[in-house]
Amino acid sequence: MKRIAVLLALLVMGSCLSMAEDVKINKDNEILALALMRSYQDGGYTIVAPETRLSHLDLKDTKEIQQTRNYILDNIEVEGYDLNKLLDHFFERNALSVRLSIKSSPENGYLVDYDRMYEKYFEKNGGGWEQWYKEHPKAHGWTTVSLPAYDPESKIVLLYMGTQSHWLMGSGFLIVFKYDQGTLKELKRLMLWIS
Repeated sequence: MKRIAVLLALLVMGSCLSMAEDVKINKDNEILALALMRSYQDGGYTIVAPETRLSHLDLKDTKEIQQTRNYILDNIEVEGYDLNKLLDHFFERNALSVRLSIKSSPENGYLVDYDRMYEKYFEKNGGGWEQWYKEHPKAHGWTTVSLPAYDPESKIVLLYMGTQSHWLMGSGFLIVFKYDQGTLKELKRLMLWIS
């Protein structure tokens, strides 16, 4: 009888943990969908990398992460809010690249490259940007995102977004948003790289 009770308790705890993880993934996907949403005059879209990425940073290089963290804190200020804890959470959540689970939405301006069809352009003899645009004129570049770090109390979100649309035409930003009742409002952004 005790074994059955223990098994039931473990099953319930596992279900609760799974539900909590599902809620977090759903919140991430809501935030990412809002952040990626854009409108192109030609009805086009950006291609989104299927795995998260945090700029050009080597996440194993603690010195580089600390320098980037200091750069961010020195250059972004949100009135009445201390970014330190949320920034730590941001780097923790993005310590490893993970596969996105957001659905593509070309009608909202983004398509996730889950089948890696667009990566081929940058392999040997892939043709690069020239071939990309020849075959996909409505594909307006390549976007990488991080997982969002969200503070439910203040409703502040940190998110990395980088976009490349040609060999020397790209940039990456850490963006501070306010996320409230299904809306995402940009508060600040800080450039982390440019080409």
